[in-house]
Amino acid sequence: MDTIITHKELKEKKKNLEIITSQLKERFIGLDSVIDEVISLMMPWYLFPEAQLRPTVVNLWGLTGSGKTALIQCIVELLEHRKLYTHIDMGEFESDSATWIKNIFTDDLEFFHQKPAVICLDEFQFARTLDNGQRELGKDKLRVIWDLLDSGKIEYIPSNSTYMLFRADSCIKRLDKAIKSGVILENGEVVAEEEVFLKLFEPFFFDHHDRYNEPLSKKYFLSKDFIGGVYDLFEHDDFSKDYIREHIKTLSLPELKKFILEAMKTRPATKELDLSQALIFVLGNLDEAYPMSHSMNPDISADEFYEATTHITIATIKSALRKRFRSEQIARLGNNHVIYKSFKNIHFRQLIARELERIGKFVKVSFGWSMDFDDSIIDIVYAEGVFPSQGTRPVFTTIKNLIESRIGKLVMEIIDKNITTATVHWYYAEEHFLFEICDANGKYIYSLLDEVNLKIDNLRKTTSKSTQAHTGIHEAGHAILAALTLRILPSVAVSKTASDDGEGFCMINFPNGPMTKDSIRKDIILTLGGYAAEKLIFGDDHTSSGVRHDIENASELANRAVRQYAMGSDPIHVVAANSSNEDSFYHTEIYSQEAIRVIKSCMQEAESILLRNKLLLLKMGSYLTTHARMEETMIGDFIKRYSTEEWVRTEGFIGKDQYYNFHEVIELQIQEAVKVASEAVELELS
Repeated sequence: MDTIITHKELKEKKKNLEIITSQLKERFIGLDSVIDEVISLMMPWYLFPEAQLRPTVVNLWGLTGSGKTALIQCIVELLEHRKLYTHIDMGEFESDSATWIKNIFTDDLEFFHQKPAVICLDEFQFARTLDNGQRELGKDKLRVIWDLLDSGKIEYIPSNSTYMLFRADSCIKRLDKAIKSGVILENGEVVAEEEVFLKLFEPFFFDHHDRYNEPLSKKYFLSKDFIGGVYDLFEHDDFSKDYIREHIKTLSLPELKKFILEAMKTRPATKELDLSQALIFVLGNLDEAYPMSHSMNPDISADEFYEATTHITIATIKSALRKRFRSEQIARLGNNHVIYKSFKNIHFRQLIARELERIGKFVKVSFGWSMDFDDSIIDIVYAEGVFPSQGTRPVFTTIKNLIESRIGKLVMEIIDKNITTATVHWYYAEEHFLFEICDANGKYIYSLLDEVNLKIDNLRKTTSKSTQAHTGIHEAGHAILAALTLRILPSVAVSKTASDDGEGFCMINFPNGPMTKDSIRKDIILTLGGYAAEKLIFGDDHTSSGVRHDIENASELANRAVRQYAMGSDPIHVVAANSSNEDSFYHTEIYSQEAIRVIKSCMQEAESILLRNKLLLLKMGSYLTTHARMEETMIGDFIKRYSTEEWVRTEGFIGKDQYYNFHEVIELQIQEAVKVASEAVELELS
């Protein structure tokens, strides 16, 4: 019968997890795969936590604002597990404040002992134990965290226990002196050497600092303070306060000392907090795994950002962790690593649409009329609020500042003018919000116009046509050379951004696969594309300071090509003369000359391609002078129309996963080798 009940309970729990999974997917946009993985990892804990020998540790890594903390809090809420849940921000323990972290995990969480608790360690990157130079930071105060993650069992001295033992020890010392001084105790009262006793115990209290406002007297051992102290000293509840009072009446002073010593023995110096049944969530932002997180440019494509995060694996995460933690600590985190991807364009738009729907429902419930948001509202909120590296938080604040802040003004306008309203249609155009008010029959009856002060989108507008023309040619040079050397179209070319420097950029789609001599050479060519384009169109005297980064990158690539990737005359690893690496060859002038030759050769190739395709360069540059960006499809159309390379129109472009065909090379060579071997056998037989 018990087995049947257990099976029934397990089925009910599993069904509950399925319901919670659906609810989570309704609340969180773009996190379906993360939710499925988290629920799957926590299922054994949820079904039978008592079977755990150590805590279940689930690590969640992602960019800021990706919904890690919110997801865990929502899971706890839906599980109705709030009473056995604690959220700890590890950022609070980065400094010396870590001295009290053990108290949180012991005295404060003592009721979690041997219970299926949920513990969330947020901002875990701040618990680092290695600095940027891989030196120990000496955070011994955080050792309790690693004990928790390993076995879930923490040895500690309870603060209350320490306090009571300290008070008892003070009492024992005074009793020793009283006994030596001839103090005698009968029926719980001091009957000899009362003055000595009062002098010895005058500064003493056992349970409360003012002895509960009772004056010290010869009956002190029967007082509320003393009885309460002895009662609290016992770890167990075997003796009541009444029993202790009556028992003291039967004791001499030496026997009272022995009684207190026995009480002290019942209170162990250390206790063990057993959290082995716990579910521990470790949350963090790892910049080392998400290098794109440093970009504050709102014009970088959210889809490109998403694509970059899809390449982050558990190996990437462990490599990033290795820069902050020791190997044995990383091992304690286990292998349950849930990796967040950034949000796609569609995810941000779905989020905005859902928030607008929420606002619409509020208006309907509060005022009785419907709110219809045009797609132009989603567009302008996206343009103002989406910074791909910062997740959802900027979107929420933009909706609050741009949309919600206008609801009150709109409501008062309708009330003041006594307009019978059924629906308000909300549009955006030319830096203004337009509100069209309709009656119950859908008939237009009134409109309002509200100027919008845009903070981000206005930064994308042309402020200097001449400057944007120069940037447009530069970025067009990169885009053309990327397309015509790799045969892979770039994602976007941008000539004016809303970033702090306002400069443009070109998102290159590099081939999926290893870095080869071929791909390095082409990388150098397209890296020099901006400089070559400026030089071709505006002349050498009018190349801009913006080429500095490109030249630095090209120089670094050329040096690595010669010194590390065997593109020079010698297939050896070359290091600086002052290097301590004894297994490498020291750099000499010959290797610098070879790197320079690589750069010059690539520069000549870049100039040659752009010269042949000068009309294409001018057309793309002209477009980017009056428009801030050119997407992949349009780049392809321009190249097909104006390029002189015939293969563009006949063979066309390829995807970045089609660039390499090493597997086909192997198969072809196998066929060739088999053919040669067969012919040799036939020849021998003949």
